[in-house]
Amino acid sequence: MANFELDEIELERKRGAAAKRAAAGVGPSVAEELRSGREIDDVSLAALYLAEDVATDDLLKLATDLRAAGGPQIETFSPLYITNRCDAECVMCGMRRANQDLERSTADQGTIEEQLEILHQRGLRGVAILTGEYRHGPLRREMLARTSKATRAALDRGFTHVLINVGSIEEDEYDDLLAGIPRAENGKLSPHVTMCTFQEAYEPGIYSKFMGRTPENPRSDYARRLANFDRAADAGMRSANPGILLGLNGDVAFEMLALLAHVRHLQARGLQIYISLPRLRKASGAEHRAGVTDDQLARIVAVLSAGVPEAKVVISTRERPDIQHRLLPVIGVLTAGSPGVAPYSAADAAFKIEASQFEVADQRPLEVILGECLDAGAVIDGYTPSGVYANQANPRASSGAPSSPPSSTPAS
Repeated sequence: MANFELDEIELERKRGAAAKRAAAGVGPSVAEELRSGREIDDVSLAALYLAEDVATDDLLKLATDLRAAGGPQIETFSPLYITNRCDAECVMCGMRRANQDLERSTADQGTIEEQLEILHQRGLRGVAILTGEYRHGPLRREMLARTSKATRAALDRGFTHVLINVGSIEEDEYDDLLAGIPRAENGKLSPHVTMCTFQEAYEPGIYSKFMGRTPENPRSDYARRLANFDRAADAGMRSANPGILLGLNGDVAFEMLALLAHVRHLQARGLQIYISLPRLRKASGAEHRAGVTDDQLARIVAVLSAGVPEAKVVISTRERPDIQHRLLPVIGVLTAGSPGVAPYSAADAAFKIEASQFEVADQRPLEVILGECLDAGAVIDGYTPSGVYANQANPRASSGAPSSPPSSTPAS
């Protein structure tokens, strides 16, 4: 199958068609078609997102009703940054090369092993390995080698899901990156290893505005990044995690349609799909732009949850507790942790913005965050409460019905 390419003219046509359909009042009928189990085309899903005659709470209820009975079923993983050094120039990111305000650090292999052990002891069975992105050369080779070792160390320690988020990978780099990971007879990786490459913005002009244009910038090649999942699939990976950074492009409907086109392509390749929808947050040394509203976030999460049920929508603790609670019934993954380098201790994590990629809204211990999900009746794949949290009860297991999420005050 050919690599994914974005047809911007066709997407603009679909975006216009979605707006016309939304203005014509098709929202309620599209919602009813979804409720009846019919497969809905992407233009209709975008029209539903745009439909002013369908309330956001109604969209969330629809998505909740379409989920499996018995309460929320989610996955979790925690991010583990092994460095915050980066050659890219993304203007919204604290890790960008030109940022003189960021405190740079890189974890050695012993520290990475210690961090994995801490997360494992705290009950995590999913972890994302993150670095910056680098030009071809010694630093790139070094960081890919560190990522490869960290991935194998996590799998050897008993993590059941490892996500790799290190930027675009070339075909000839995958043999080293995935060396030593068991494969099935068909050549696909046996363990669950996911490639993460958020396009951030699918609209090419917006992409170049924020990610940069100079050739020496490893993030500036839009098409190279767009095809990264195809190269990953060719290398034997079975799972992909695309995403958009909500707040870069004010036209969320366009980004949603582009993301859906990408998802459909990856599904046709047989990949399991995770869809990340992070919102723009404050970062060290960067001008802060407003992201999308709480309501816009809830709408896109609900529509994608209902319209692409086989994919798993991911949100993180970039979001406040009240947003987490609101979206818990319709998401597939809630990830908790710090965007700092090797930040974890036995009971906490460091969240110093001067050393992190971006600011996190919810800085409570991951056990507290995931414990609230358990209290709300959720089943969590990738997490086994440990230590003082080992006796955390799952109300659904004991009473047969989910409890209401606890109330909380939005973080400042």
